[in-house]
Amino acid sequence: MMKNRSVKIGRNDLCPCGSGIKYKNCCRNLKMEMNIKEEYKRRYDIRLKEPHEIQGIRKCGELLMSILNQVEGMIQPGLKTEEINTFVHEQTLKAGAVPAPLNYRGFPKSVCVSVNEVICHGIPGDRVLKDGDIVNVDITPILNGYYADASKTFLSERLRKKAKRLSASLQNP
Repeated sequence: MMKNRSVKIGRNDLCPCGSGIKYKNCCRNLKMEMNIKEEYKRRYDIRLKEPHEIQGIRKCGELLMSILNQVEGMIQPGLKTEEINTFVHEQTLKAGAVPAPLNYRGFPKSVCVSVNEVICHGIPGDRVLKDGDIVNVDITPILNGYYADASKTFLSERLRKKAKRLSASLQNP
């Protein structure tokens, strides 16, 4: 559990009561001491997490990266974007999580797969990947109430070779 730390308020700081005047001219004589979690919530609308919550977020992120790394091995010409969706959906459920995109504001799939000119939030379907495609896969699982969200862009073999040549030419002009 997080320690109940206090925020030290300087005499010339704005008063934490929200009055907009200096602490020394407002509530200084009240000896007001604020809990740091309450202060962050009040000032910045940020909810500081407890260690068990951070661990929950971490576990969800580990699941996400595990699935994303497996998807990387699947990306090849001839693969349908729907096959990526099916794989991500099954792996997410198998881990005891749920795919956040599914049915979110009507989104019909468990993952976003954007190919070439589709900038983001591509809907998986019958599109078949070809050599030369740029494919972005965006995964968002929810595990025990905690979300993790990441995407990765994959280049076909042909583009990887061109990118390596381009990179080499830029490093050695």
